[in-house]
Amino acid sequence: MSGRPEGLSPGQLGWLLWGALASSLVRVSPGALLSDAEGGAWLSALLAAPGAVLLALVMGLTYSLRRPGEGLGELFCRALGPAAGRCLAGVCALWLSFCGGFVLRCGADQFVAAVYPESGVWLFAGATLLLCLPVGLGRVRTLGRCARAAAPCLLGVFVLVFFLAVPGLDLSELRPPAAAARRCAAGAVPLLGSLSAGAFFLFLAGPAPADGKRGVFFPPVLGLAGLGFLLAAAVTGSFGPGLAGQMDYPFFVMIRNLGLSLFLERTEALIAAVWVISDFLLVGALLHMAPAALSAALPVPGRSRRPGTVWACAALMGAAAWLCAPDSFALGTLGRRIVPLADLGFAFGLLPAALLVGRLRKRI
Repeated sequence: MSGRPEGLSPGQLGWLLWGALASSLVRVSPGALLSDAEGGAWLSALLAAPGAVLLALVMGLTYSLRRPGEGLGELFCRALGPAAGRCLAGVCALWLSFCGGFVLRCGADQFVAAVYPESGVWLFAGATLLLCLPVGLGRVRTLGRCARAAAPCLLGVFVLVFFLAVPGLDLSELRPPAAAARRCAAGAVPLLGSLSAGAFFLFLAGPAPADGKRGVFFPPVLGLAGLGFLLAAAVTGSFGPGLAGQMDYPFFVMIRNLGLSLFLERTEALIAAVWVISDFLLVGALLHMAPAALSAALPVPGRSRRPGTVWACAALMGAAAWLCAPDSFALGTLGRRIVPLADLGFAFGLLPAALLVGRLRKRI
């Protein structure tokens, strides 16, 4: 494996990680938590915090173990050997391409269900992919600069929404269920799984810091965990666990009920802005991560991301958006259970195992 393109600085990577995964958190919290924890969804989010700390440690360790000019795929090859490392990188490429299609389909489904019910799903999915394709073909630093500009604006939207939601909260709705410990712990799993997708963002990392710092991921990861807690508390306190559990997108229903007409003539504009910013960052990141992983899997020397791999991964994403789920119910199950569990398995299973094997073989 030879030289690779420049990656993102720690600051750019942190903002991209936070901004891109915000939409995933909105899909999971509190919906996936309510099915297990009911009124204790906020407690599930708190129980996920220790796992978030461990995730940040694993990511920071992996980040610091890379050699100059080495990406995550090259680290896999060094730790596991060329054949096994390329195989793992190839699996990551396929999974990230599938996730790209899943995100496209989810974003389109959300638009149709909550904002533009008369429109077609495939119109929005295709438009999002075409909008993000130039970002995938461009420099990753351009995406990093976009994240650094857009993610703070997205953070401001969430702060505004939560501030306006506080007066309407009914704290009596936040009672944990019977057998709270077991059920709330089960609710923490999908939230932690959604956070675990951040481990794949290591494919975008630039050179490791000279001082080997391993704490660079604590702010974005713990910030996302905090967002999951606030989403669970605000939505459950606003509607109650029963009503919120029946809604497909309760956070955006809450936005509509906040009286934001004082600030905006149409709340749909705010809802669309939240989705577009976050999904644009996430799909753009996936169009860099999946080709980087695919290039690392190919036994061809050269740069770790080639234009041909971008087009190939974009085609896979389009196919995945078309085939990933037959209806909205299956899409919800996929997003609240299967995808988070697979991301959890990578971050807390495959990635630490690769590092351990590399350490035992004295390769890292």
